[in-house]
Amino acid sequence: MRVDRPTVACHRAAILQAAGRLFRRRGIAAVPVADITREAGLTHGAFYGHFASKDALAAESCRTSLEDAAARWAARAGQARSLGREPIAALIDGYLTERHRDAPEEGCALAALGPEIARAGPPLSDALGTGVAALAAVLEQEIARRTPGIAETDRVRTALAILAALTGGIVLARACRADPERSRATLAGAASLARQAAGLTPEPP
Repeated sequence: MRVDRPTVACHRAAILQAAGRLFRRRGIAAVPVADITREAGLTHGAFYGHFASKDALAAESCRTSLEDAAARWAARAGQARSLGREPIAALIDGYLTERHRDAPEEGCALAALGPEIARAGPPLSDALGTGVAALAAVLEQEIARRTPGIAETDRVRTALAILAALTGGIVLARACRADPERSRATLAGAASLARQAAGLTPEPP
């Protein structure tokens, strides 16, 4: 039976959403296609009508997840600005949380999957690069707003330093989760590094 276009689009979106959650929770290599289609409420055979392979799905899932995250960052920064808050500080505070640390399936794909994807070849590595660029672009835009005369190279370097502190902080905090005090200290230390990179006043203890 032929499926109409809205249903096809809905099924594709369901596969992407299910894959994103499972990949971030368990890692790409540990998730078989059958688990993805089961999570999406579809048959195993339906998968190949949308994606040529699991690698193709993983690449699109990574790219779309990070681009969606960049859109949320931009919205959060804009909301903070409208409330008189410092936008980059709002992004840092919203990212380096215990909730984000404890729920990788709901969080940033870069922190959850970056180390795994970095060892892969195209198209996964290309998708990761596209997503990193999208996140960094939001930070660059906010840096340019704060410091209109900043040189492009300095703006890019600053954005990447903030992004490294954010994602690295979550990765290390997860690695230290068996020691709650150390894990919380990791989040706080990463926030301090991100604020320092952004040229912000350190958060009061």
